[in-house]
Amino acid sequence: MAERIRERDLIIPALKAAVGAGGEIQTTALIEQMTDQFEPEGEDAKIIQNRSDSKFSQKVRNLVSHRDTSTSMFSQGYATYHPETESIRITDLGREFLDQGPDE
Repeated sequence: MAERIRERDLIIPALKAAVGAGGEIQTTALIEQMTDQFEPEGEDAKIIQNRSDSKFSQKVRNLVSHRDTSTSMFSQGYATYHPETESIRITDLGREFLDQGPDE
């Protein structure tokens, strides 16, 4: 049985994805990139009832929708969210955090 991917496991890869995209990445592109990287299977790969997205893609979306939680990359100052472009932008603090080599 595949181990479930936790939302908190997505923070560092999301920040790295923003860096790789020039500092900012749209949510749809982030979902595609993270799906390719994590290759979700089992429960994470299941399509949510009455929706067209998987449980995994919903976890990536939750990175944005849960941005007010104390442990989010946004509340910690590592990234900002821009609703007009539906994108995540890494901050200088987020770049410093990645430069420190945190565990994924």
